[in-house]
Amino acid sequence: MIHILEQQTPIWPPGTVHSYQPYTYGSLAGELVRRVDPQKRTFGQIVHDEIANKIDIEFYVGLPSEQQYRVSQHVLDLNVKIILTGSMLTPFNFLNEPRTHRAEIPAVNGITNARSLAKLYASLIIDVDNGKHKRLIDEEIIQKATKPNTP
Repeated sequence: MIHILEQQTPIWPPGTVHSYQPYTYGSLAGELVRRVDPQKRTFGQIVHDEIANKIDIEFYVGLPSEQQYRVSQHVLDLNVKIILTGSMLTPFNFLNEPRTHRAEIPAVNGITNARSLAKLYASLIIDVDNGKHKRLIDEEIIQKATKPNTP
């Protein structure tokens, strides 16, 4: 996907419109992170090394095969299926496939559990585990990241 994005020219003048959806934005951001990493790790490896290991959580972008047995099935409510697809069939079955779980898709394929997700969010604003693990980002970064930037 990144090769296709590299070849595109902007549809709108830069800075005038936000138009990327999560898959596209995730591909761009993930590729940027990968390219500037001096160790040339994959996005999933960077998340593992620089976030998950630092605060002692289970969070994967690219699930290791040995963890597959722990993943719950994705189930859509029948009414949601009908609303989204116009039938009782679902195009979302791929979400339950091990090969999908193993894929490193930065914007949409983080796999974790409730405790780790809560600890991840907490680590954005405080030190966690009674100070054992330091806050991941400082207040200045939080302010910049949460500031609206719509043109």
